[in-house]
Amino acid sequence: MTLRAEWDEAVQAALVGAHRAGTTPSALLDRVAALGVAAHGAQLPPPVDTPPLPAAPASDDVLVHPAARSVLVQILALDDQVLLTEWCGMAKAARVVADHRELPALLGLGTAHPGLRPAVAAVLGARGRWLAAIRPAWAWAATGVVAEEVDLDEALDLPGTSRLAALRRARNQDPAKARAFLAAQFEVQRRATDRQVLISALEANLGPDDEPLLERALDDRAIGVHDEALRLLRTLPTSALAERAAERLHRGLWLTADGFDVQTDELWAETAPEPDEARDLLKDGSEAGVAGRLRGAAASVPPQHWTGRLDTDDEGAAAELTRGPWASALLRGVAQNLKLADDARPWAVAATRSLTGMEQLEMLGGLPADLAARTVVEVSRQWNYDLLDHACSQLPAPWGARATADLLDRYAGMRDPRWRAGRPPAVLLARGDAEVLGANWARITERWPEHTVELDVLRLRMQLREAFNHREESQ
Repeated sequence: MTLRAEWDEAVQAALVGAHRAGTTPSALLDRVAALGVAAHGAQLPPPVDTPPLPAAPASDDVLVHPAARSVLVQILALDDQVLLTEWCGMAKAARVVADHRELPALLGLGTAHPGLRPAVAAVLGARGRWLAAIRPAWAWAATGVVAEEVDLDEALDLPGTSRLAALRRARNQDPAKARAFLAAQFEVQRRATDRQVLISALEANLGPDDEPLLERALDDRAIGVHDEALRLLRTLPTSALAERAAERLHRGLWLTADGFDVQTDELWAETAPEPDEARDLLKDGSEAGVAGRLRGAAASVPPQHWTGRLDTDDEGAAAELTRGPWASALLRGVAQNLKLADDARPWAVAATRSLTGMEQLEMLGGLPADLAARTVVEVSRQWNYDLLDHACSQLPAPWGARATADLLDRYAGMRDPRWRAGRPPAVLLARGDAEVLGANWARITERWPEHTVELDVLRLRMQLREAFNHREESQ
């Protein structure tokens, strides 16, 4: 009788009872116990002949101060990725690495959340890279920050997003070589989606030498290819596209007592654009009609076009464009090129007031962190709490001291919504300048008396600053 059959027989006897099965209770229990372990017990692991891992190599890395390590332990327990990124940034700036005991947790987080990998990799040190080489899932951290050379021919065989990322890495490594490859491939690729990826790859290290290929792409019949090329050309301030748009703006607009207006019987008096103008407009339908054509032209010139034409600075030019019947269209166009302005603040404020919804949030998200925060301060005077909180949640971090103080004043002066009464604004405490917020701890806890996890995050941010400042003072 097999072991399985004996086990089944013992179970059957237990079901009908010991006396009916012709045995005693103690004998039956002994049999069930013995057979149960034999039938269902875990197997012993097979012997392993692999030799133990060698000892980790010696390292000259400087470990973080115990106070900073204590903060990291609390951050890992809290599972706050923003705060973890801030800790890693401060450790990198101080040229120290994480304590060995936290390396497995950091590698696990980097594996689960690819967006954390650049920050985590910077604080692993030699011991962390050695540890990453042991487990295949951690291999992303084993080589540190050294990027492997991209095989361009192999990159074309990768799936969509991976292919674009590989081509952009190639552009960062050797822009000229990658440009020549992309230009040759653009001529032979038959699918529009493939040609669009090639054009998108030019965004890495984009420069004037890429203009000929982008101009060729403007003649592509595929909307996606044309619009991607146009988007990139609009970021080149001295391109032929910028010259064509400047000529149209000079010819089609005149400055009246009420601001810029369309000239009678000129370019934008027509209901449809000529073919050469249509080539310089987005084909997705967003730049149709007079307002759309004006927006497209304004998006194709740098803000210096307006300061030069009006013979004033950015503040004066932005104020002038807020007047007139086409102010919204023109400022929506300027908003796409704020990074090219000498002083982006007045343009950002004027454009934000003219934009609504997602356009407004996308523009704010594309600005440098402190400029975006100060822009929200300027335009939020009539906003309610929900609108301010939503806008602040879109702002990049970190915020500067001045912007943090101003936004704290703005939040404190508003009535909390019923669902948020007494609770401090999470985005303010997580992204604002820690020193400013720490100096205002009493004011914050008085204004928002409810103890929440956001206050714990702020306390950790204050401890983080103190931990690294303590190390700098001790050196």
